[in-house]
Amino acid sequence: MDAALTPKEVILRYYDLVWDRRQPEAIETLFAPEYVNHAGARGTLAGPAGITKNYHSLITAFPDVRFTLDDVLVDGDKVVVRYTMLGIHQGEFQGRPPTGRAVNVPGIGIYRVAGGLIRESWVLRDSLVLLRQIEATG
Repeated sequence: MDAALTPKEVILRYYDLVWDRRQPEAIETLFAPEYVNHAGARGTLAGPAGITKNYHSLITAFPDVRFTLDDVLVDGDKVVVRYTMLGIHQGEFQGRPPTGRAVNVPGIGIYRVAGGLIRESWVLRDSLVLLRQIEATG
């Protein structure tokens, strides 16, 4: 990746290329080999391979998934993104069969960027909201 990019530009490029344009191959150019995501309930995602696995898992469950970036804040090498994840549950997700239900899930990502690469992150989405939205109601 271009080391001349600011941390904010790197993160905006990530959401644009990977999520908006569906170019998962860009993950290799955006994430450092030693990258680690402290992903809370999803466990630790390591390296570009961890992000690629997460990408495919989400795309399988929500093929139309998109992220609206509600806030993007920068403090030195850290970029904070408050986002909303939107999509239709069309594939298996965490063992749950597709429901056809729409999801609208808030989340926050904190990314540490250095040398034009994402090196570390803390990304948490409201999993309880997500699961409630795809659960069948009686």
